[in-house]
Amino acid sequence: MRSARRRALIEKRKKTVLVSGLFFKIFLPVVIILGLFAFFKLSTKYWNGQDKFALAYRLESGDVAVSVLDPKLDELTTLVIPGDAEVEVAKNYGEFRIKNVWQLGVNEKLGGNLMSSTITQNFLFPVFLWSDSDAKALTDGSVLGILRFMFFPKSTNITFGDRVSTGVFALKVGVSGKNLLDLGKNQFLTKKRLNDGQLGYVLAGAVSQRLTVYFTDNAFAEKSLRVAIGDATESPGVADKVGQIIEVMGGKVVSIDKKEAVDTDCVVFGIDAKAVKKVAALFSCKTGVSRGNFDLEIDLGQAFAKRF
Repeated sequence: MRSARRRALIEKRKKTVLVSGLFFKIFLPVVIILGLFAFFKLSTKYWNGQDKFALAYRLESGDVAVSVLDPKLDELTTLVIPGDAEVEVAKNYGEFRIKNVWQLGVNEKLGGNLMSSTITQNFLFPVFLWSDSDAKALTDGSVLGILRFMFFPKSTNITFGDRVSTGVFALKVGVSGKNLLDLGKNQFLTKKRLNDGQLGYVLAGAVSQRLTVYFTDNAFAEKSLRVAIGDATESPGVADKVGQIIEVMGGKVVSIDKKEAVDTDCVVFGIDAKAVKKVAALFSCKTGVSRGNFDLEIDLGQAFAKRF
């Protein structure tokens, strides 16, 4: 009798050990993998891996860089703006050398948003994602640097999933797929004495299409999106500048309608939901329900002009 009970106990223990082994060898790893995959997908907010993806970052030298990832061409192009380039800082902060904009953003508790907004307004580059200097690894190809950017960034508004996708793309394209364009060594900027009496750079006329072409959104251009802007800002030039940025993306601004001034921010709506989402993210606008026949409509108010 005791022998039978002992055998039953041994069999029960074997089954327990087997189940426990299966749990740790199969089920637990599967759960962990699925959990990591879900976290990655949920934290991938901006890049779908098909459209272009742009981010701005400061360099330790004081220069500022904007990298554009182009999955269709398998290229990563980086445009470097010299730190001594004089710019009109976003949010009406006045004129500064661009190398000082990052620290100004930190002091004003705006982070890198002030830098990315300033780049967009001065150079018409539609970029709202930003990072500290560790993003330079995407260009120089340092594997350890890219891993740090992906998992332990200094300061950035780029989500984890987007950082991982960006880092993987940078590793995949390698050296042959990377292009570097220094605006200070080309005809895009002119060297002159600035307001502070020291030499620096200013834009040589209108922003060249040879630069803005890197930022053309393929989805915008292929669909020839028709865009209407409602201007209730009562601030000259704001709606026009927004229109120029939209056209850099590939949209076609068919009308800028002057309206009675209202103290509101901005709302983006339209037939093309994907375009609405992209433009709303770029200008930090709310989204609304389409009420017209345009692919994209943007309503701008006085509050938008104050922060633009």
